[in-house]
Amino acid sequence: QQQQQQQQYAQQQQPQQPYSTNGSNPSQQQPNKDQRNSQTSTTDQKYTKMAEESNSGGESKAGGEEKITAIKRNILLHWALQPPTLQHLRPITDLISNIHSVFPPAFAVAGHDYFGKWNAISRVELVPVGAALPDEEKLKKAVRKLRFFLHPDKLPRDLNEEQSFMCKMLWDISSDAWEEFKKRDEELDWIQK
Repeated sequence: QQQQQQQQYAQQQQPQQPYSTNGSNPSQQQPNKDQRNSQTSTTDQKYTKMAEESNSGGESKAGGEEKITAIKRNILLHWALQPPTLQHLRPITDLISNIHSVFPPAFAVAGHDYFGKWNAISRVELVPVGAALPDEEKLKKAVRKLRFFLHPDKLPRDLNEEQSFMCKMLWDISSDAWEEFKKRDEELDWIQK
């Protein structure tokens, strides 16, 4: 049973593939809405829909709104959604270990000294070498650290609109990914009993 749990977790871990600066990967075609996986959770659907909406640049938007939409699209495509289909959130271990790559000055958002205070957490710290499952205590500690760092009451007051939006979006995505992890973990525990 533990082996089955490890296999299910390992299936969630897909190697991360880089995308070009415009968010596309020419070697991968995305399926249309009718071809989506039936096991997609509501959280996955929420972020997939958000990515689709930010990619469809139908009408022209005001300068500030256009920047916010670009930030949203970049965070979803480059950090939050799992390639190649971009239909599922990446596992929380991947999000935490790569969050430093989306802090400002990423995606043309002005930098701030606050983001330099984040100490990056490696994936090996969360998932020991040779293990298929993350060390739950270390993962909980990393999630608490991230929540504290991104908590709206702890952020500097002098963040600009784009920096504040980015923090809110990173907070929301990481919180949803953590909830998904706990839900899957509970389901696997229930299967074992």
